[in-house]
Amino acid sequence: MKLKYFMKIISHLLIILLLISCSPSTQFSNLYVDDAYKGMQFKKVLVVGMAKEEWKRKVYENEFRTELIKHKVEVLTAWQELPKGETISREVFYKYFSDQNIDAVFVVMAAGSKTEETMTSGGSANVYVGFYGFYVSSASYYYSPVTTSEETVVYMKTNIYETSKGMLIWSAKSQSYEPQNTGDVIKTVSANVVGELALEGYIKK
Repeated sequence: MKLKYFMKIISHLLIILLLISCSPSTQFSNLYVDDAYKGMQFKKVLVVGMAKEEWKRKVYENEFRTELIKHKVEVLTAWQELPKGETISREVFYKYFSDQNIDAVFVVMAAGSKTEETMTSGGSANVYVGFYGFYVSSASYYYSPVTTSEETVVYMKTNIYETSKGMLIWSAKSQSYEPQNTGDVIKTVSANVVGELALEGYIKK
């Protein structure tokens, strides 16, 4: 009887470990928080996906919308609100959103991917896209070998801007290991980013 019970526990643990091993792993780095805006709570936001392909922009925006709604945040998505072909600029934002009482703009973008035969032990990578499209800059990736296993790493960047001055108030780079597809990556990233924002008090838990 005890053996049966023990074997049942072991089988449950094995299932849990299998599920964890099959799930994409996501880590944050390059976390930036403007202390001047700590305590600010988002009630209504605009999510803007940055990608060449329209379907990717929609995936980015829809997944963040899904996660934010769980925390009682009203969410607008750029692909639904902006006319086709329009991109975010100062003029475009004020034309379409100045009377919408939006607290913050989430800018979500891919920041590169890499198939690695070795894992990194240092270096950094940054991709910044200004809320109003003022500038784009990037830094190179630097690697030093630690292991010999091969993994696919996908980088995502999330920048959050307040809307009165367009100031960057929160930013993080996410590294997803072994994702199956774009949807897989953004689901994990959006859940983790929104969860972190809830912990920091920007949105309701």
